Amino acid sequence: MYNFNFEDSKFDLDFLAVDSGSKKMLSSNTFYKIIVADDDKDVHTLTDMLFQDFDFENSPLQLIHTFSGKETIRAINAHEDTAVLLLDVVMEEMNSGIKVVEHIRQVQKNKFTRIVLRTGQPGYAPEESLIRDYDINDYKLKTEMTRQKLYTMMYSCLRSYRDLIQIETTKKSLEEMVKISGELFQKNSFDEFLDSIFQHIKLFQKYNYDFDKSIIEKRISNNGFIVASCANEFKIISASGKYKSYKNTSIEENIELQDIFAKISNCKHSNKNIVFTEKGFIFFNKGVQNSRTFVYIESKKENFDEALIQLLINNYVFALENYQLGDLLIKSQKDIIFTLSETIERHSNETSNHVKRVSLLMKFLASRYGLDKKECETLAISSVLHDIGKIGIPDSILKKPARLSADEFEIIKNHTTIGYDILRQNNHPHFEKAAQIAYCHHEKYDGSGYPRGLSKTNIPLYARMMAIIDVFDALVSKRCYKESYPINEVVDIMRNESGKHFDPILLNMFLEGIDEVKDIIYSHND
Repeated sequence: MYNFNFEDSKFDLDFLAVDSGSKKMLSSNTFYKIIVADDDKDVHTLTDMLFQDFDFENSPLQLIHTFSGKETIRAINAHEDTAVLLLDVVMEEMNSGIKVVEHIRQVQKNKFTRIVLRTGQPGYAPEESLIRDYDINDYKLKTEMTRQKLYTMMYSCLRSYRDLIQIETTKKSLEEMVKISGELFQKNSFDEFLDSIFQHIKLFQKYNYDFDKSIIEKRISNNGFIVASCANEFKIISASGKYKSYKNTSIEENIELQDIFAKISNCKHSNKNIVFTEKGFIFFNKGVQNSRTFVYIESKKENFDEALIQLLINNYVFALENYQLGDLLIKSQKDIIFTLSETIERHSNETSNHVKRVSLLMKFLASRYGLDKKECETLAISSVLHDIGKIGIPDSILKKPARLSADEFEIIKNHTTIGYDILRQNNHPHFEKAAQIAYCHHEKYDGSGYPRGLSKTNIPLYARMMAIIDVFDALVSKRCYKESYPINEVVDIMRNESGKHFDPILLNMFLEGIDEVKDIIYSHND
């Protein structure tokens, strides 16, 4: 056993009187991991005694003991979040400690763990280059193991470790913030917007170490919601976690949310864009056309670096403002397109419900085909313009209650090219897809359709979808020249046209979901 310096003025021996059964219980679920690597068991025993009552910023130490270089490498691999390594230079080999250092810095690329070299051989001091190049914090002789020196060394190492982790965390947070700034404006719904908040906000919390799992503790749940206010009405338009069931309800009507509602109501008097509550925080925008949006996230203030979270929230508020403006613009475009389409359908003795059914059926089929949510929403709008070319067809043909003559049928065929010419002038995605659908939705899979006689996959995908939807809705609906067919008969008629009029794969997808199709038809019946 090495001789330790127990100077009375520097080393309090009272700990020797403490019974091992009365060792201080951990009052926190967080701790700092310390690996003690030494081939002398007495060193481990004394180190345990010296640090049994030590804590740093209210977090105790967890000491992990190893007795050889190889065992130490296994331990550091298993505990990469080790804060400090007290490392004996000479163990099973003269350079065992040096091999451990090389593994940590060169193999693991671990630049966070603080390393203190210790030796019982005064003449075996490490070279200056090792201290410099491998970021060694300190070098101590075991004869210097006094309580004061060990505590001073440990405080210094833990402060350094904490600061390095914080610097790295801040660096990664700022890198994420740059990335996030570009992603914020790509969200297609408030649900996606809320999901992205939870994904991003976890990156900006303060880190602690979980006592049981020995991993960085993530303490933010996905509990939150978005409230839209207009004319003193506050509606929850998106919600997640334990608040999910509150979606599409009025926040005033939910007794459990009254405290949050009171905070939201008072936000208009705040000069800040973020308000902290007992269990979370609320951020909000200035509003568009008397409408404001409030986002509530359930997570305590102390979980975050306040300066970083404020910076993140500023980005989100700006994105929220732009999203709300974009949402308003999209709704305006949608209203105009639907109004125009309904006007044209009424002009040709169709009902406005035909437009709604076509929109919903297109969204349904696009979803079954596997298109993403944004594309499905776009097609739901674009598809309603499929017959816009009928505006150029004479009323005498459009409203004729009898079968069309061959010449009249040739004229009505022109609505595909008329519609295409109208829509192709605009390069907005809604109109680009609408032009494609209007032009080709009367093409047939076997090439016998019009206006160009395209066949199979030469017919654009969305036009092949529209061919199925348009014919199905025409057959189940009453028209000026015919009565409606029962849905079961329509299914049989369309199956007979598989591979001839219709793309067989798309038709199967459509008919396999016939129950949902029926719901759409019945809920928007003429």
